[in-house]
Amino acid sequence: MREYKTIYQDKRGTEEIVIKSDGSYMNFTLRGINFDGQDFEMLEAEEIDDTKFEYEMFQDGSGDLTNFTLAVTIPILLFDSIKKDKFTAPLIVHVEIGETTTIKGLDSELTCLTLTTSFGEFTVEKKLEWMEDAMIAIQNQLPEHMYLNTCLSCKHSNYSPYGNGMFGHIYCFKNLKKELKQVRYKHDLLHMWTAEAVDRGDIFSVHETFDCSEHQLPTDKDWFYKNWRKTI
Repeated sequence: MREYKTIYQDKRGTEEIVIKSDGSYMNFTLRGINFDGQDFEMLEAEEIDDTKFEYEMFQDGSGDLTNFTLAVTIPILLFDSIKKDKFTAPLIVHVEIGETTTIKGLDSELTCLTLTTSFGEFTVEKKLEWMEDAMIAIQNQLPEHMYLNTCLSCKHSNYSPYGNGMFGHIYCFKNLKKELKQVRYKHDLLHMWTAEAVDRGDIFSVHETFDCSEHQLPTDKDWFYKNWRKTI
């Protein structure tokens, strides 16, 4: 479990919290209420208290947190291909959820990302819909020999051809490495992406910013379904 220092802000005030993440799901406690979820735009409340928060309500009586901003500091791993060395650097992610977003048709957006390293600071200030695009924009600013060493850049990860959300909707296939080597087209990926494989835990969602000991950067020979293009 990793901990991300976070600044939360809404109409009722600004507070410092700690988001805990296992790489697939996040949870935190704020104003005495527990929240958990896969995505920043899908943080479900353990209980509904509209004196403390605003919610997007569902028919079953549950609700997701809405109308707030986050500044989340996520330590991410990078790889120096010259020194063959890995190191961690803080990535500050600014997220806006709810009625004040400005991307047409959306109620969530990434407003800014800043990666701070010993060799410089790299910032993306364009408002974006997906973490994938934001992290690729950061990668494109890094020196040629520097790689983001996270789930997004791993050869074992893919997005669903049916679409994805803002954050945490990329899927890990590290438990199916042999089968993944045979995939060359979208229909190959969907063929192996069965309910049984998901139920067994062979395929599971991960956060783009996470990493594990089985991470491998892709080569030109690897096929994957995402916009990441930097190979090694």
